[in-house]
Amino acid sequence: MLNAETPRLKFALYGAHSSLGNAVLCELLTRQHEVVVLVDDLNSMTVRPGLRAKTGDLFDAISVSQSVAGMDAVICLYDSPSVPRAPGAAASGQPRGFYQAVDALLSGLPKVGVERLLLAVDFSVHGQEPGVAAALQRIAAHPLKWTLVDAGTDGEDLSIEDFSDLDGLDNNDRRVQLRRIAAGMIDELEVPQHLHQQVHFRL
Repeated sequence: MLNAETPRLKFALYGAHSSLGNAVLCELLTRQHEVVVLVDDLNSMTVRPGLRAKTGDLFDAISVSQSVAGMDAVICLYDSPSVPRAPGAAASGQPRGFYQAVDALLSGLPKVGVERLLLAVDFSVHGQEPGVAAALQRIAAHPLKWTLVDAGTDGEDLSIEDFSDLDGLDNNDRRVQLRRIAAGMIDELEVPQHLHQQVHFRL
């Protein structure tokens, strides 16, 4: 039963198939929010109460706007290998890097009135890549209610079921740590404390 004191929000999630993505999914569904996961293959997601899937292209502003319309916020786990791309994107020769993803998000969300973005990226991996500095400058100047999260997605080996029952696990267990990161991210979306800021989460 939904807690009457907790508003039910709608979130779009890019990168759901990563370990962190599954921890975020588990956290969102436990809090009884609604989630739309954006994937390449609709059959890759198991149907659950409060969860549905849509296709989309993270690197195309029109696709982003169509995919996230009606959402309260967008969560993008950029480092997940499963972030959706349009069919044939690799063959088209169009750049598909961090700058292009940021450009699509910052252009696509305002078109459909979505004001909140939480973007997670591992800056220890991408910090020196071409285009990242320009992307960060673009974000910093944008009026969207954004928060950057410095965190990796920690592979793809853990499923949502791995995070559903953590009773008795040691605090150093990877599942416990990822679920804590996920909880911190959702806390930030429910009660923003770091708008237009970067926060760090590390295992």
